[in-house]
Order: sequence, then C-alpha cells, then structure tokens
Amino acid sequence: AALMLLPMTACGTGDNGPDPSESVTQGQTEGETQNTDYVCDLPAELDYGGDEISIMVVKKSGREDEMLSEALGNGIISDAVYERNLAVETDLGVELAFFDQTDDALAQTAINNAVRSGDDTLDIFSIGTYCAVSPAISGCYLNLSNLEYIDLSKHYWTQDYNNMMTFTADHKQFLATSPAALSLFRLTYLTIFNRDLFAERKIPDLYETVANGDWTYEYQLSLIEDTWVDADGNGKESKDDFYGFITGTCISVDAYCVASGIHLVVTDEDGYLTYDGSKLETLIDMSEKVNALYNNQGTYAFQGQPEDDIGLHYIIEKFAEGQGLMATTQFLSIETHIGPLSEFSYGIVPMPKLSKEQANYQTYVQDQVSSFGISAAISNEDRQSMLSAVMEALAYHSNEIVRPAYYDSALSLRFMQDPQSRDILGTMFETIAFDYAYVTGVGDIRGSLRSMLPSKKLAIASRAKGWERSVSKLLEKDNAALDKLP
Repeated sequence: AALMLLPMTACGTGDNGPDPSESVTQGQTEGETQNTDYVCDLPAELDYGGDEISIMVVKKSGREDEMLSEALGNGIISDAVYERNLAVETDLGVELAFFDQTDDALAQTAINNAVRSGDDTLDIFSIGTYCAVSPAISGCYLNLSNLEYIDLSKHYWTQDYNNMMTFTADHKQFLATSPAALSLFRLTYLTIFNRDLFAERKIPDLYETVANGDWTYEYQLSLIEDTWVDADGNGKESKDDFYGFITGTCISVDAYCVASGIHLVVTDEDGYLTYDGSKLETLIDMSEKVNALYNNQGTYAFQGQPEDDIGLHYIIEKFAEGQGLMATTQFLSIETHIGPLSEFSYGIVPMPKLSKEQANYQTYVQDQVSSFGISAAISNEDRQSMLSAVMEALAYHSNEIVRPAYYDSALSLRFMQDPQSRDILGTMFETIAFDYAYVTGVGDIRGSLRSMLPSKKLAIASRAKGWERSVSKLLEKDNAALDKLP
C-alpha cells in the first residue's frame, strides 16, 4: 500500500491527504481537491545508495510503536509503521536503523554526550519534547530551517508546534514533530463522559453544549455539584465513592491551564522568548475556577505524579467502573481500556473553555510528545542534506499512512460509539495547543500551578509577579544562547 503512493515525486502525490487546515491531524475525504500544502516536493531522483540512517528513539508509554515495526501482520498500527518505513527507504534508497533508550532523561544525556564528543554515529534523535528543548538551546541539533530538503511550511509538519519552537529574528527551528509521533494523538487531553448517566440525570446533550460554545469551567462545575454518593457507606469521601468528576493533581492540571488559552511564555514579534505579564488578571480568573472544580465535593482527584501520569490509568479505571459522571483523560488511556469502556455508552468532548468569551477550545498535548531533530555532530553537508530528506519523507509518509491508520481505524472506529464523537475529534485536533512554559517547565510555572490550583489556598498574584522577574531572566539567557547558534 505504501509503494502505491510513490510515482510522481519521491514522496508521491498523496491522493488521500488531509484537509487544508493548520491541524496536521485532519483527514480529507476521498475525491476532494488535493491541497499542495500536503504534497511532498522531494525530487524523485534522490537515491542514497543504501546508506544507513541511525535514529534514536525512546520506548516509553504511548511511544513504543511510533517508529519501529519489524514485519507486517502485527496489527493496524504496526503495519502502518512498517509500510511508512518501507516507503521512506524505497523513496530515498536508505536503510533505517533504530537504537532505543528506555527513558527521555537517558536520551537527553546521550544527545549531549554525542554532540560534545563529536560522535556522529547517531543521525536523528526522537525524544520527548520536555527533554528535547534544553539540548536544542545548547546547540545539540542542526537548524532545520537551514537544511535543503525540509519544508516546515508543509502541513504534514505540525504547525502549532512549529510556532512554539521557532526562535530569534532568524526564525531558527531545531525541533519539529509530525504524525511520525503517534504520541501527538495519544497524549492529547479530553473529557470523557458517561452518556447513560447523563441521560438518567436529564443533563442536556454535551455535544450540543460544545457546539454552542457553552462548555466552560463554570458549566462543568454546575454539573458536578451534589453528585457525590457515599457508595461504601463510611460517611466520608473516599476512593470507592461515586463522583461527578474524576481527575488528577499532576498533568491533568496542565490540561486545564493550557485549555484556558493563557500562554505566559510567548515569542515576541521579533521571535524572542518573553514572559507575558499582561495575562495576570486572566490567570487569576482561571486559577479560581479550576480551584473551585478541584475542591468541590463532587470531584475526586488522584494525587500527584504517582497516580496522575503517562502510562498510569487510575483515572480511566475508576471511570470505566461507572464511578464517575465524567473524567479528564488522554486517548492513550482510552486505547488501553477500550474493553471495559465498551460496557456502557460514553462520549468525548474537548477540555472546557475558561469562559464563553474564549474564542476556541484549546486541546493540550502533553509535553512528552515525541519531537525530532538532527544531530549537530553531523558536519558533512551532503549527509546533512540526506538526513533532511529522510526527516521530510518520514513526516510526509506518516501523515499519509500512519495518521489514517490511527485516526480512521484505531481511533475513530474502535473508540467512538456515535457520529457526534467523530465530529468532536475534528474540533479537538483543529485546536491542538502547545505551550512553551509547560513543555520546558521554565521557572517552575508548571510545577507551581500543579501544586496551587488543587489546594485549599491560592496565592497566584504574588507568585506570578515573581515569575515575571525570574522567568524573564531565564528567557534572556535562552535568547542569548539561541542567538549564537547557526
């Protein structure tokens, strides 16, 4: 199937490419006019004579099967990854070789050590974004904007990520992501709700609420008030009781912060990182509303990173047992619990908005999503050019082969029980949101909000004023370091 995509250019024509929008995750229906933003322009004559391309990958939860598949016949996703890799190898006359790390921190150390020692045996690094940015600022990756065959304006590259990771007046970009990262889909946050219980309680259709722009933090709070049921009969709130809302006090808090549309660290009109102190009033508003959600009797929050983290499924397990009206979760958790969830009717909607005045829903992708960069230890310009072609082909063929396999087969058909949920997928993936402060943890903004928002006391205003001073100094250092990079 992959080879059928090849004829007109090295990457092929992409007859089933996505719809012309900013979101790389959207699909185009058969017969629609081909959009050139999704057509790969690599020259058809590229042939690198069987050169081996070494790619370091991190095999963590949600990312184990993104890059490597050894044979056909091991499932929809595995087959798509195999066909994608074969298409890249056939296009360019290369052999892909994968070297895995078990942890992003170990991968970060390996990147730093390789570049500092001049070790050019690793070509391309795939690593969780939260551990990738620091090596980028210290010069461990080539500037993708300078390379011959990478066209980051193509929409099979994730444009929201491009915007976050483009720096300085020279528009330098050292990292990118695309549907080569299945984590782009799996680590996306959403709200899952029990449709049977909504119907029993005569709660208005949540799909309609979303479509009308009325799905907000305050509305969610109104739904969970007076929902606690003392299921175990011990007279106090406990894990085995029924709640209106199930969430966690670690990365689930991040999802609410980013869903509000507040970005405290942005790039200014000249491309330099800056702290946006004008968001203080909105930040306080968000904090108070999220705090009210977490401290309502109708909420059960799993505490901290031991229970609210990637690959751990306490939240979805409690929801799947019918112990909650709704929950904050990721597609990865739904994927791993599709069996228990199929026992009742459920639906998905985006994370709610801060208020009705917020223009769009914002769909947070957790900071462990894979990003891709080329080792700065590669000094040979011809090899740099070849690696740029490999990166481009991986992004293109992933969008053509891997994205449909996950989105149209594994995601839509297996997870979704009704046509409205499929429409919601479109709404969510059109509003993918990345946030520099949450990706990097700069100035401990992320950590502070995780601890403060679920707590009984809030002190956002004073903490934010401190951020303006401390974070601005850190960003000045980052800007100076980025300015020095080629």
